[in-house]
Amino acid sequence: MREGFYRQTARVEDAHWWFVHRRRLARALLASRARLADRPLRVLDVGCGSGGNLEWLAGMGHLAVGLDRSVLALELCRRRSAAAPVVRSRAQDLARLFRPGSFSLVTVFNVLYHEWIENEAEVLAGARRVLEPGGYLLLTEPAFDWLRRRHDAIDLGARRYTRAGIESIVQQAGFAIVESSYFNALGLAPAAVVAALDRLRGTPEAGRDGHEETREIAVPARGINRLLLALCSLERLWIDRVGRMPLGVGVIVLARSPA
Repeated sequence: MREGFYRQTARVEDAHWWFVHRRRLARALLASRARLADRPLRVLDVGCGSGGNLEWLAGMGHLAVGLDRSVLALELCRRRSAAAPVVRSRAQDLARLFRPGSFSLVTVFNVLYHEWIENEAEVLAGARRVLEPGGYLLLTEPAFDWLRRRHDAIDLGARRYTRAGIESIVQQAGFAIVESSYFNALGLAPAAVVAALDRLRGTPEAGRDGHEETREIAVPARGINRLLLALCSLERLWIDRVGRMPLGVGVIVLARSPA
C-alpha cells in the first residue's frame, strides 16, 4: 500500500461501512464456526496495516500481534493501540519469526493480492506452521479480476480471486476449509460500473501517477453510511443462517490447520 492510502485508511476504518461490515462479518464467522471462545487466544494479524483489525482482535484474547512490512503502518498501529506488540517483516517470513504452534488464530485481511506476494500458498504454509494443531486461519481477499480498477492500483493490488480459486490456495497450504463465501454483494454493481469506466478510459492502472488516496473509501454522509451498514447486516444474517453469498466484491474464508 502507498503511504497516502495507509493514512487514509487510518482515518476512515472505524467509521466506513465497508470496514465495519468486514470486521463484524469476521467476528460473526469466528463466533459461529470456530471453537475459540472457551480459552485464551494468541492471535497474529498478518499485514496489520494501520491497526483497525488488530484492535478488535486484541479484545478476543490475551495476546494479539501485528505484522507488517511498512514502517508507517506500524507507527499508525502503535498510535492506535500501544499495548499490542507489532513486528516489522514480510508475510513470507512467518516460519522464521515465530515458533511452531505460537498462535491459535492467524488473520490475513486483503494481503495475498498485493504485488509483492509472489506465492500465496507459501505465505499460508508459513501461517499453518506457526498455528497450534487445530488452529484457525481467517482471510479475506478482493474478488473477481473483472473488478480491477483504479482503487486496486492505488492499493498496489496485483490480482483478485474467485471463491474456488482462493479455497484451492488455502487447501494447497495444508488447511481444511471450514466456511467460505463472497461478501459485500451491495458493492458489486457500483464496483463493476467503476471498473468498466476505468477500462473504457484506458486507465485501469491509474494510481501510479502520484495519487495515493481513493474516493472509494471516503466515508459517506452519516445517514447513508448507517443505511449501508443496516443493509450489510442482512448479508451477515444470510451467511450465518442460509449459507454462502453467490457473488460479492470480496471473499472470506475460515480454515483449520490439521489437529
